[in-house]
Amino acid sequence: MTTPGEETRLHALLVDCLRFDAANADPTLANRVAAAGWEALLSYADELRLSSVLVRAAIHRHLAPPVPPLTLPDGRMTITRALQQRQTDHLARRGIMRQRLDEIVTALRRESIVPLALKGGRSIVTGAPDWRHLRDLDLLVAPHQAQRAQQVVLALGYRPAGEPRPRLIHHHLHELYRSDMPGWIEIHRRGGPSRVEQFLPSAELLAAALPAEPGDAAASVLPAHLHVLHGIIHHHVGHRAVKHATIELKALYEFAAAVIELDESERRRLVGRAARHPRLLAILELWTAAASELLGMPVPSPLQAPRDAIAWWQSMCRATPDTPSPGIGPELRAATAPERMCRATGGDSALRRTYWQLTMPLTFVKRPMLLPTLPRRSVPSP
Repeated sequence: MTTPGEETRLHALLVDCLRFDAANADPTLANRVAAAGWEALLSYADELRLSSVLVRAAIHRHLAPPVPPLTLPDGRMTITRALQQRQTDHLARRGIMRQRLDEIVTALRRESIVPLALKGGRSIVTGAPDWRHLRDLDLLVAPHQAQRAQQVVLALGYRPAGEPRPRLIHHHLHELYRSDMPGWIEIHRRGGPSRVEQFLPSAELLAAALPAEPGDAAASVLPAHLHVLHGIIHHHVGHRAVKHATIELKALYEFAAAVIELDESERRRLVGRAARHPRLLAILELWTAAASELLGMPVPSPLQAPRDAIAWWQSMCRATPDTPSPGIGPELRAATAPERMCRATGGDSALRRTYWQLTMPLTFVKRPMLLPTLPRRSVPSP
């Protein structure tokens, strides 16, 4: 078990290994990793579900010592062999998840149900990024199809683990497991918890869903900009990052990597969609500031990392178990900053800005929601 001091050092070391500005990296990084110990660093990365990313970085950046990839007679592996084995196991796991997903999608399509693969499931459908680790497959369907979709998956031999928990108004049905599935399946009737719905409605996600390839019989996926936006809303709002004053390193790395892959048009669509609400725009700019400062992500136009977003991120970094979380204060101030409200869609209206100023505190309140309804007309893209 690591001490708090050791955990802090391992965290800083892991971050340095994952930074995107490798050209400016510490030339002593490989020596620092060796001094800390590969076993300790990989174990810590496992806890954060980032070991597949660390292995990729270690191989591409030649962080491991140049020793032959050997398995010794006593079963021990050299570090190069251990890294190779981890990568092989990771890709094999993803391959099995793709097989299970294809089986489920085929069965659902027989019932005229086309699921939307959310979050990491998108990487399973598209095959990229192949370093993405995921514990489960999240499949969003229209609310009225959720129970039928659950029955279809049950008919394939999946079962809940233990006694199912009440799920009357939860955003997904009971988690389903099968012995040959390395993880579990979640049939979603909403894209996230109810507090997420106000920013990115499930109806919009379903209306925007695209086939991974023309004529592909696989699950559908979100356009790249909505995939990025859904990811940060899921973690920041759904997982209550604001409450705990933290951003998960895994989520931040995935955000940064996805932003780097966007072209200029997709980045403009990302910012344009976020700008529909000043709080959502503030969250995007916070994550941009965090990814730039912590992981060396470039900030390409039209993304921004304004001063208040940087200060907000720095206040989150100062929070410790002994230091109270700043709570919603910095986010509320960022979301109601006059400059940001003016930049938000409709912010040229004084009436609209007054409305946001008055109602912004309510966006932090969990709202009861039974089931979402689909729109009568499609939601236009920004």
